[in-house]
Amino acid sequence: MLMSCYAAELDDHLDIIYEGMGSKLASEFYIPVLQRTQQYWRISGYFSVDSLIVVAVGLAGLIKNNGRMRLIVGLHDISPELVEAYRLSREKAKEILEDFSKRISQDLDKVADEISRRRIEALAWMLANGMLEIKVALPRRTFLGLGNGIFHEKLMIFQDFDGCIIAAAGSANETRYAYEVNGENLTVHMSWREGHSEYIKRYIDRFEALWQDRHPDYVIFPLPEVIEKKLKEKFYPSEKPERDPLEDQAVLLCRSLVPAAKLIQQLGEIKDFAYLGLGPLILYPHQAYAVDYVLSRFPHRAILADEVGLGKTIEAGAIIKRLLTLGKVERVLILAPKNLTRQWLEEMWDRFSLRFWLFDSSKRAYVSADGEIHELGKNENPFDAGGFDLIIASWHYVRGSKKRYPEILTSSKFFDLIIIDEAHHARKKRYLGSKKIESTRLYELISELSITSPHVLLLTATPLQLHVTEAMDLLTIIGLGGPWVHEELFETYFRVLSCEPSRINRQDVLTCMEMLSWIIHHYLSREDAEKILTSLFKSGKGAIVHRLLDGKDIKVILNEMDFNELRKVLLALHPLQLFMVRNTRDKLKDIGFTFPERDIREEPVDLSSEHKKLLEQLDQYLREDYGLYERVLRGEARSVIGLVKSVYHQRFVSSFTAAYYTVKSRIEFLKALLNGDKEALLRAASHIFVDEELEGDEDEVVEVMEKLVSSVGRDPIIRELKKLEELEEGLRDFSLDVLSLRDPKLKKVAEVIKELVNSGNKVLVFSKYTDTVNAVVHFLLKGGYFTQSEIGMYTGEGGRLFKGESSIPVPVSKDEIVKELEEGSLRVLVCSDAASEGLNLQAASAVVNVDMPWNPAKVEQRIGRVDRIGQKAKVVYIRNVWYPDSIEAQMYRALFLRKELYNIVVGPAQEIISEGLRRALDEGGTYESIRKIVKETLEKVEELKQDIAKAVGIYSGTAWVGTGYESSGVVNRLAKFVLKACKALNLDVRQENNRLIFDEGCLPKELRRWNYVSLSVGSRNALTPAHPIIKWLCNEVILKAGGVGIRYPKSIYLVKDSDGFWHVKVIRREGGAQEELDAKGVLSLLDELLEVGA
Repeated sequence: MLMSCYAAELDDHLDIIYEGMGSKLASEFYIPVLQRTQQYWRISGYFSVDSLIVVAVGLAGLIKNNGRMRLIVGLHDISPELVEAYRLSREKAKEILEDFSKRISQDLDKVADEISRRRIEALAWMLANGMLEIKVALPRRTFLGLGNGIFHEKLMIFQDFDGCIIAAAGSANETRYAYEVNGENLTVHMSWREGHSEYIKRYIDRFEALWQDRHPDYVIFPLPEVIEKKLKEKFYPSEKPERDPLEDQAVLLCRSLVPAAKLIQQLGEIKDFAYLGLGPLILYPHQAYAVDYVLSRFPHRAILADEVGLGKTIEAGAIIKRLLTLGKVERVLILAPKNLTRQWLEEMWDRFSLRFWLFDSSKRAYVSADGEIHELGKNENPFDAGGFDLIIASWHYVRGSKKRYPEILTSSKFFDLIIIDEAHHARKKRYLGSKKIESTRLYELISELSITSPHVLLLTATPLQLHVTEAMDLLTIIGLGGPWVHEELFETYFRVLSCEPSRINRQDVLTCMEMLSWIIHHYLSREDAEKILTSLFKSGKGAIVHRLLDGKDIKVILNEMDFNELRKVLLALHPLQLFMVRNTRDKLKDIGFTFPERDIREEPVDLSSEHKKLLEQLDQYLREDYGLYERVLRGEARSVIGLVKSVYHQRFVSSFTAAYYTVKSRIEFLKALLNGDKEALLRAASHIFVDEELEGDEDEVVEVMEKLVSSVGRDPIIRELKKLEELEEGLRDFSLDVLSLRDPKLKKVAEVIKELVNSGNKVLVFSKYTDTVNAVVHFLLKGGYFTQSEIGMYTGEGGRLFKGESSIPVPVSKDEIVKELEEGSLRVLVCSDAASEGLNLQAASAVVNVDMPWNPAKVEQRIGRVDRIGQKAKVVYIRNVWYPDSIEAQMYRALFLRKELYNIVVGPAQEIISEGLRRALDEGGTYESIRKIVKETLEKVEELKQDIAKAVGIYSGTAWVGTGYESSGVVNRLAKFVLKACKALNLDVRQENNRLIFDEGCLPKELRRWNYVSLSVGSRNALTPAHPIIKWLCNEVILKAGGVGIRYPKSIYLVKDSDGFWHVKVIRREGGAQEELDAKGVLSLLDELLEVGA
């Protein structure tokens, strides 16, 4: 197709000099000229992938015209030994060219961005269709000889259909960086303008001399076959390229978004927004505060003591992620109760993309969240195994036993960071009304590990139980020393803080001041101490501050301070204020957070005479047959038997199904005991501890029972076996294979669930035991209460859902469970207590307790899955299904009636409740005697209430006070970027129910699990700068734009501090001073960049 000549169409637009970024020159010069070109000759000073991309700018216009191109590129990279040569032979030059061409061919495989790929496709099209010839120039002589040492020409000659010619010469550097960032310059001559013809003639002569290999300084070769082959095979396009990428509206849109995309890529590493750079989750402000507080102190040793349900697991995971990202730790160990280890594994993977390995002691293997298994040798120390630096293990196993020394203490490898979950189990054991103190194996283990590991985090919702000195145990583990390790001094400090001024002994006050001085000089920098002290005193008290800092004249200080000032100082510098973070519901309510009301109701089970008799037989077995061992044994052995007895009782009243499998397991255990089968013994004993958090373990149970046989003989065991076999037969109808629909408790549970679901609630059903979880699911399906698609399960083994028509539920991720509960057909999720920790299930609004754990904190954790920040329902429904005369029913009935449960859980009295339940079980007796024990237990709680209030008030720790960590502004801007990016990339996305939902087909397979992105704080799969889909979108935008965006009128750059965080600096005008942006300024900058990309 004939085109008008340059003179007619471009004369008014062409300039004789061009300067600026490559994209500017492309749109103003290359593209319009080549759209009207029939013949294009070009010399490029470089032979590289970058230079080929630069050379290809605008070629689509030439292709559309069926034009022809000749290209000469220069080779520069000659080895040092050849540089010293006087003259390159043609043979040597050809050898150099062939070697170099192989490297360029390999570099072509790395081309990723769309603009580069499409421009190289234009070259490939022209080569394959005979429209392009390429030759390579090498210097005949090096710079040590005569002639030119490098080929640095840059020349372009364009000719249109009418014979008009444009010639342009310019800067030699044709790397992409120079072209896109530094910019280039061109001097242009046009044949129709007076005085330009001589320049053009010389340019043509120079090109002809090179092309025909007549130039005295260079040797010319055809394009090596390896490159031509790679271009044709890898880059030949499916369609004729007739448009330059910069003429593509989608590319231009992406270019306009590049500055915003690049800022978003770094946003999670900018100091003010680091709490959003952890993965697909948005921390609540109190959680972000906890993370920052711990990381602000070195070494990172602290107690994370937020109340139940406020997110200690998330805080710990965020700390791990930040320390790993910053390269400050490499080896991390998480020790948790056995039934929570799987939960931790999934939480670290799903929330933070941290691939931890769970040590399964029963299989002697490491297991990852994505199912990979690595078996260890029989005698291999798991903590020495190579390649496993992020480990989760049960502290039940790791602490060792009487017969098994802790392997971790013999390991040659240490951990940089150790996290202990449910750390209150690591305290020494104290007894109410007694001075008796017993160490525990867990306390001894963690004390040893804290010596070799620089960073230690202890997680507990109850840093205090019965004694104020229990806090000292936790503080000692994280490194508190000096006078603070003496219990009497620790108690003195508390006494001074809690007493009326008139009752305080002056010597005690002096002791406290000396302890305070010790803290100042051993744990605080002078700057930090001065900051704390100055905030406590009114102006004019500087002398007191400096005396406190110097630790001198303590008696003089006392004379100058009133009691209120003294108390403020003692409280502010107590170790728990410095080393414990404790956010509470009450504090969050004061700041403005809301929590739903609780509608709590008892649902007693109606028992027939048959079922009553069965429960009585189980109770009789515990009191008479099993209870015999307690009467025979003494000391520690008796305690172990009592512990197992309490577990059996709780399983018996959980469900008849759990009772059946408990009896069956006990039979296997006793048979193995009689046969001397140690492996079978341990296997059966382990069943006792599957769903428990106990101080004992299976080794101890086996040891005690072996001693029992040796002391009382086989006859009591045989008699017990006979009794158990009778019980097994009586319970057979409640096995999962049969599961009678006449089970009164499961029938009541099903009716309660159905009523709640019919009222519009999604329901969480909790049991402590997996056997009961399975029984509830089977009963609901068998009785036709719900369909398979409406029921899910979550236990210590993870989540399970029914898929298709299969009657066997399949394992699914935690995310899929949450997603189905929020948006799918799931109406009922039946859970063991493993789901009561860490799962964000506020899509449900009702909880049904099938059984009641002896630890009230576990009940509160269950309720906390729905009664939490982010719950949209104004009322949550709690239904307790129990046998009305059971000891659990009587204790919890009283607690719920008095609305005491939450106060007990968050205070230090829950141990009293557990002890009361144990006493009621041990003493047995009538309904009235149990009521008496319940009454006495609650009276003990009342007696401790005042002390509890004082302890909780005094030992409150540090907490978020309501400022900073605003995230909705970031989320809104990220959502805006997503919508703009998807428009530019032609991806289908919609915003619905506070979520971003992508068409599955437009996401890469590995990202589809991250679809349905939440815009809510605290939600799983939340939109953050570190969300996998955001990271992918930013990369896609940058790639489609060729890695370069539009020029922004301000100079923006990021500076990294010593902690590894970025700070944003801006220079707003040429010659202006740099300005560091705060969080608000960064968001304003992002707004500007997104508007540029409008």
